[in-house]
Amino acid sequence: MTRKLLNAETVSYREILRLAWPASVAASVTPLLGAVDVWALAQSSRPLDIAAVGLASVIFSLVYWTFGFIRMSVAGLTAQAIGAENETEARAALVRGGVIGGGVGAMLVLLQWPVGGIAFQLLATGSEASAETLAAGRDYFNLRIWGAPFALASYAAFGWLTARGRTDFLMAASVFMTALNIILDYWFVVGLGWGAAGVATGTLIAEIAGFFAAAIFVLAVLVEHGGARCNWRPAEFFKLSRLKRTISVNFDIFIRTLLLAFSFAWFVQRGGAFGDVVLAANQALLQLFLFTGLALDGTAIAAETLVGQALGARDHILGKKRYHVAVRRTFILATGAAIAFVGFYGFIGDALIALLTPEGAIRTATRTYMPWVVVSPLMVVIGFQLDGIYIGATRAREMRDSMVLTVLIFIPATLWLAGLYGNHGLWAAFSLYFLLRAVTLGIWLPRIQRSFRTQRDPAPTASEMKPKPSAAK
Repeated sequence: MTRKLLNAETVSYREILRLAWPASVAASVTPLLGAVDVWALAQSSRPLDIAAVGLASVIFSLVYWTFGFIRMSVAGLTAQAIGAENETEARAALVRGGVIGGGVGAMLVLLQWPVGGIAFQLLATGSEASAETLAAGRDYFNLRIWGAPFALASYAAFGWLTARGRTDFLMAASVFMTALNIILDYWFVVGLGWGAAGVATGTLIAEIAGFFAAAIFVLAVLVEHGGARCNWRPAEFFKLSRLKRTISVNFDIFIRTLLLAFSFAWFVQRGGAFGDVVLAANQALLQLFLFTGLALDGTAIAAETLVGQALGARDHILGKKRYHVAVRRTFILATGAAIAFVGFYGFIGDALIALLTPEGAIRTATRTYMPWVVVSPLMVVIGFQLDGIYIGATRAREMRDSMVLTVLIFIPATLWLAGLYGNHGLWAAFSLYFLLRAVTLGIWLPRIQRSFRTQRDPAPTASEMKPKPSAAK
């Protein structure tokens, strides 16, 4: 770690873009997987399986997003360790995250029957989705669940690569996984006609391959920073003080992310009350909505790295300056990108709908509700950017409290507005949800700045603990 890292002026727009654009690509290909699923099924003889995949995907969104705290906590804790020049702790954060991710994934595989049974019972409650749609969704779940240990362990690797500033590796792993999934989707769904089961099989193989790709990139970074065999101290992996902090951060982000995933699941489930056609239309639109938000997430991921390093810096004065520059400049770039996305969807929205949906009732319904996706960048950009700042600062409690307040308003808002205005009302409540997240996080943002006045110096690194030669020598 050099003095240059702590210079506030190094947080240039060029540095932010270096971190942000690969992260944007990596984040946006995640919902692209869902969009590819929709496209492949639209070309097949089973287009209504779009609704089946939409329902079943909600389960994985709920589970995977809930455990997205693994990526976030690893990113924040590793970035702060790097700012403190503590390579041993940076590697220990990776191990802790990987063990948690792989362990949780293995438990999901073991508990797949009760988890699937309860989940589909809840999804079917109050829904007008057909029995055939629910059966196809269950086939999807039964296949894809086997990839859970690999998908969740990958979260630790992705968070660690982000904190190390290697968003280029993050992008490469994500693009590889997406490209493989596209090929497999076309083969299994369009070529072999497997429908929802084909989508699940392609996704399963891609998730496993993505894990091994991420592991290779992690190894490359380890070699760059002292070697793959150096700075490993097993006693530090689960040291009580570090473990307490990890658990505290993880638990609060777990609650926050559980509520986030629940909100998306609630949105999809409520869409099912309007029948298979609207459910399929919402699924197509949700892919575009997620693509927008996660593409904008690149500057938020850059903020995670820069804010975390600033908070962990030994020189608190320079760290505070670096923090302010990072926050201001990442916000400027994020807002510009959001405006560009509004124009993008405004110009080619119809073309995207034609690409994603089959001719007929589903396409007509999708076109009716497309304006909500057009304005969505402006709805999500502030909340996403604040998320990145809070993750880098490991201010998980505020993230949790913000989500609790937002959900308490969102649930009754969906019931009220959907009852008055149908699916338009449901989308209006969904948009309100993202605006409320931004407001609540914005209110508590000054707390991070005040933390610079109270933080203590971190424990010395191994190099600092070495005895120094005396002046006489």
